Amino acid sequence: MSTHLPKPYNLKKLSGFLGDDPHQVVEMIGLFLETIPPELVLLKENAARGCFDEVATIAHRIKPSLDVFDLQQAMKVIRTLELFSKDDVTQREVPALVEELTVTIQYALKIMADELRH
Repeated sequence: MSTHLPKPYNLKKLSGFLGDDPHQVVEMIGLFLETIPPELVLLKENAARGCFDEVATIAHRIKPSLDVFDLQQAMKVIRTLELFSKDDVTQREVPALVEELTVTIQYALKIMADELRH
């Protein structure tokens, strides 16, 4: 018996937005796979440089994509990241949050890419 972890995302919301058009869902997954990794790189770079305003901006920019794919764990982290990036007291925690977000999203991206190939 093999045990599989549940997917970290859910396509119901995306599918609903797109009128249950499977072709468009596949296109949006492809777009997500293409656009999110460079944003994660920017997040890491800006967090490492202490550019917290830019971290908050990038987090805010990618939040709708995470929401439409119902990446619940990533949404929790990104909300915290947005808040902590704007507060001098909590900014020291931003790099760890960016790392947690990156790991969470990269896991989802891998599963999405694997599913598109099959």
